[in-house]
Amino acid sequence: MPRDATEKPASAAVARSARRTGLPVLLGGAFLAAGMLSAEAQTASPVGELNAQTQPRTDRDIASKPADPVRTGPLAPWATDMAARGLTFDVNIYDFYQANPSAGLRTGEQSNAAYFVLSMTADMQKLAGIAGGSINFTQTFFGLVRNLNMAGDIGDTTVGYQPPYTPNSTRLSLLTYQQKLLDDRLVVEVGRTHPDRYYGLPPCNSINSCFQDMFYFNAGFTSPLFGVWGANIAYKLSPTTYIQAGAFSVNPNTNVLSGYDFGYERLSGAVVMTEIGRKTDYTMEAYPGRVSLTGFYNTADHDDNFKTIAGTSKGLNPGTPSLQKSGTSGVVLTGTQTLWRADGGRDASNPHPTAISAYTGTGYAFDPTIPIRFNSFAGLLLSAPDQGRPNDTYGIKANWQRLNQNYADFLSDANFISGGTGEPYSRDKFVFEVNAHFDLGAGVVLEPVVQYVVNPNSFYNPYTARRAKDGFYGGFTLVVPLGTLLGLAPG
Repeated sequence: MPRDATEKPASAAVARSARRTGLPVLLGGAFLAAGMLSAEAQTASPVGELNAQTQPRTDRDIASKPADPVRTGPLAPWATDMAARGLTFDVNIYDFYQANPSAGLRTGEQSNAAYFVLSMTADMQKLAGIAGGSINFTQTFFGLVRNLNMAGDIGDTTVGYQPPYTPNSTRLSLLTYQQKLLDDRLVVEVGRTHPDRYYGLPPCNSINSCFQDMFYFNAGFTSPLFGVWGANIAYKLSPTTYIQAGAFSVNPNTNVLSGYDFGYERLSGAVVMTEIGRKTDYTMEAYPGRVSLTGFYNTADHDDNFKTIAGTSKGLNPGTPSLQKSGTSGVVLTGTQTLWRADGGRDASNPHPTAISAYTGTGYAFDPTIPIRFNSFAGLLLSAPDQGRPNDTYGIKANWQRLNQNYADFLSDANFISGGTGEPYSRDKFVFEVNAHFDLGAGVVLEPVVQYVVNPNSFYNPYTARRAKDGFYGGFTLVVPLGTLLGLAPG
């Protein structure tokens, strides 16, 4: 994810299209995506310029809309009539607050950003007689913004990626044509979209902190709500298994544009994605799970971690252009599995049993000239601890990230030339987390998260004499399904 000039996709988890209508068929549910901050285009660059995003990928329980299109609220009569004509609408709000009381380069900072995600879907069968066709549109507006430099204040590749970075007031997030074929087993989507809508879907239940670093730093994803040109094709092999492949443009500096500046974009390459996966739910198995194996290849050139064109240290010679490398690739394994149910699996009719599940997201890069070589997180999730509150969850997670040695050397050199000690940076970083998901009623959700980081780095602010400190990071995401409350969307 990109972060403020170092940040991440706007709160990670809102990233699946504010009200996606496509891959739900293949992946079992629509995912809202609220994008993150701006990121350095999709270039696989060790130190991205304006690499800030927060990545809100909406919780599946929030993003999934009822099959029975019952709407309530002041706009329900109008929305129901428009849906019958082929046009459906939705509005979702995501507010992200974060603070670093003791972690990073400059402690005691705070930031906030809100995403107002507006979406529309045009059913082409109702409008033009094209069975299985739809036009999908999402526009994101940013507000309540405070402290765009939070990523630089923290510095770290993981913790610093979480605060939103939204230098623009609005952004085109999705504008695609989607076609379902072969009894909806084959889905093709093309237009302005984002690979985060399809690949390595997050297994955690915390929008802002559940993301795989490999996709944003190595594959070069932009912020999830910052759409790029792309095409994706997915095929459902069975009720539980799918395969998919896609290609998405790499456009340096795309995050400083509005998304409509088609003539100003510079194409520097493409991110090619492939994935195979399996997913079940409580209607299929007593102990369901999900697993996916994702491969990526970014064809764009990127800066070498350590060397300049003169063969000297990039950290000690910041004015000399970096040596360029071509292409980068990696693989990511994502999975979740239900381990325990309070009812022992006897109540097959309960879609939200009290249960404990384990999850992981593990990625490896084949390229030693990209900052991150390995990243793996794993956690446990307690769902529906109280059957009177079936949507609540509590979670714990541990994240281990390993830098390439030459990138750790670059950070040390950059620190030394900036007046610091130049002491070696550890290749290994650990982030320990507790999180929760609270249903406040009427679809409103609050997701607090607290993390403790050990051996943080200065990715977003490498040329500083300061050394990033171990410490705490905390924040919350507030999700308001305004479209449902107004009657635009089913609730």
